[in-house]
Amino acid sequence: MAIVGNERKREILAGVGLFGGLSDQDLEGIAAVTTTRKLSSREELFHKGDQGSQVYVVCTGRLKILTTSMDGDNVVFNTVGPGEVIGEMALITGAPRNATVTAVEPCELLVIDRRDFLAFVRSHPDTAIQLLVILANRLRGVSELVEDTLFLNLPPRLAKKLTSYAERYGESTPQGIRIDLKLSQEEWGDLVGTTRESINKQMRTWASDGLISVERGYVIIHRMEEMERIANQILV
Repeated sequence: MAIVGNERKREILAGVGLFGGLSDQDLEGIAAVTTTRKLSSREELFHKGDQGSQVYVVCTGRLKILTTSMDGDNVVFNTVGPGEVIGEMALITGAPRNATVTAVEPCELLVIDRRDFLAFVRSHPDTAIQLLVILANRLRGVSELVEDTLFLNLPPRLAKKLTSYAERYGESTPQGIRIDLKLSQEEWGDLVGTTRESINKQMRTWASDGLISVERGYVIIHRMEEMERIANQILV
């Protein structure tokens, strides 16, 4: 459904954790200052180093947050989907964007300008607290990514990411849990800090063992408990 009118915007904002508990009047106020933006699959929302003048609420679709090395290698910090907020850190600090955000699939976003967003946060302490929770969770995710890359071999790293995404985006099917997020092997590699070739080799091994399958770019986990054991480095 296209985002048309303040009533539809208010309905979307009411389902966003950052704005949870706000009155209809407050939601109406923030809806009145939002605009909308659409992204095609693989289109960039903003680039690392850009000045941050807007914050975004994801209405439909999913996006990835990444950084790129001098050699052109990507590391994906996280993916975000409906109900999540993007771009808040640069607005608060006034610093340039510290990561690039790209659409994984077609997306529609609500857009709030920096001036309106900061004025709203200053006058709503509960929203400010929720914003701190979001920032803390982002920091925890980056810390976990660094620890996993340094201390875990590829099988448990990839298994952790697959089970995490199955929890966030999984759909039950007769074959198992289908991760409803179409990612290439290169993108899975970016998520766990390795190469496409390494992901291809590991996924082929698991597919041969009947643990997973890949259909049209979507991963299906056939034996979730076994994948969880690998994620936790429990061998049987």
